[in-house]
Amino acid sequence: MSDFLDPIEYETGTAIRTFTIISTSVNEEGYEVLLDIDLDSGYDLENVKMKIAFEDLEAYETKDINEAVKYALGFFEE
Repeated sequence: MSDFLDPIEYETGTAIRTFTIISTSVNEEGYEVLLDIDLDSGYDLENVKMKIAFEDLEAYETKDINEAVKYALGFFEE
């Protein structure tokens, strides 16, 4: 199985280059979004499930799930 990594000892993260929303579905808590993500490192993440609560939409001040996904992934307009 996987070991838990001590975040202090490791440098983590890579930028997201692009993402594609494959599908969205709504439930009682919010949205489930299925994504494909292209990372700046050259790797791709396929069929990634993201959950966005209705409270998140309020915090992002949008009702558009596409905009909420952008904000959640760190894509902000300057």
